[in-house]
Amino acid sequence: MRTVLARRTAALCLAVVAAAGLVGGCTKDAGKHPAAPSPSAPAMSAAPGPGRVTATPAGDASAGSREGRVDYTDPESVAAAYVQAYVRHGWRDPAPRAYLDRIKPYATAAYVKKLRDSSSDRCDVSCEAAKKSRVEVSADNLHTVIPDEAPRSGTEVWVQVSYAERTSWSNGGESTQTGMILKLTRSGGKWLVDGRQGT
Repeated sequence: MRTVLARRTAALCLAVVAAAGLVGGCTKDAGKHPAAPSPSAPAMSAAPGPGRVTATPAGDASAGSREGRVDYTDPESVAAAYVQAYVRHGWRDPAPRAYLDRIKPYATAAYVKKLRDSSSDRCDVSCEAAKKSRVEVSADNLHTVIPDEAPRSGTEVWVQVSYAERTSWSNGGESTQTGMILKLTRSGGKWLVDGRQGT
């Protein structure tokens, strides 16, 4: 169930852990294998091209600050807020699944439960090494688009989000361009994330 994001984050974590003399991964999806894309998921390019810029200033990734500005009638706004909440994690997190509380405002209860049931909250040796190295991850420079080829109805839409995944640690850091393709459903006039391509 690991995505490209998880594999890239895991690779970076391995580099940090190797520098600390340890081996392993430190992401919330570590140790899982990538799943084949869902047959219902649209085939879209990795780089969505022109779309709406929904960037926020670096460091402005707190769930509270994003939630106050989210337009739940706009699936792209919700998708951008979800990605920021999902990607953001760091050494101060109380547990590897702390991101689940951050995504709750932007996701259906069923999808949050699915993620909770498919992941572990155990902080292993590599996770502890990441904490010691003060690893912080955020999603910046978000761009959203609903591709023309994506299926869409009044109650379901696919949104493609590209962003810069910024990872820093006590003596370095890097940024990688990546993205997610999210399925959103509308209920009671509110759009919420209900799945992701590959999960």
